Amino acid sequence: MITFLTSLLRTHYYDDNGRRVPVALVDANNILTNIRKYLKRTDRLVVVANNPDDIEDNDEKISIVAESFRLTGLGFKQNIMLDSRNEDKATEIVSGADIVILSGGKCVGQCKFFERIGLKDILKQFDGIVIGISAGSMGLCRAVPNFPEEIADLADPRWVTGMGFVDELLIPHYDGQTDSYQFPCEDFDIAKDYILPMSMGKKMIGLPNDSYILIDKDGAKRFYGDAYEIADGKSKKIH
Repeated sequence: MITFLTSLLRTHYYDDNGRRVPVALVDANNILTNIRKYLKRTDRLVVVANNPDDIEDNDEKISIVAESFRLTGLGFKQNIMLDSRNEDKATEIVSGADIVILSGGKCVGQCKFFERIGLKDILKQFDGIVIGISAGSMGLCRAVPNFPEEIADLADPRWVTGMGFVDELLIPHYDGQTDSYQFPCEDFDIAKDYILPMSMGKKMIGLPNDSYILIDKDGAKRFYGDAYEIADGKSKKIH
């Protein structure tokens, strides 16, 4: 499979009422160019839910993503949200996809859902494009540094087992110029209180919002946009 590890995919913006409005994909750091390069067909687009039980939000997400790709000129014949309603057909749904998008959101519940549907084994046989978004990208790695983003996350485990397709430890939304998280929390400093301390004795890769890592079928990795190595409480630019 061809893998995109992203912090975000700009499929929409929020209007004044906080509603998602779909837009054509932006070719930030050539991401659209690269998707077009590796996309063989536009038969089926699959989005794997972050929260499989949040049906209303999942329906909105698949609608937004499908319309964004259509506006981009990549309209798919089928657009499927994989969540608790159809998880018993996960193998069939994913195996027939051209693009599989792993949603962003909370890591712990999503990794449990990935495990429940056997996504790791399904993707081992997958020959299309996988796009991880934030938590979805982290779930593709061997381990997930599950730093909190709000007070409600403080009780969650700090480390979660990922699917193991990528050896690196990934930190999305990371601004290495200021050592800050690009979606700040009012109650604590996500980067300085959690991400940097969690890097002690480890090496992580921090990706700003429009940066991504492209991994081809042979496992070769290419960085697009800025990237930072976070290790032993410090960060340095590596791309």
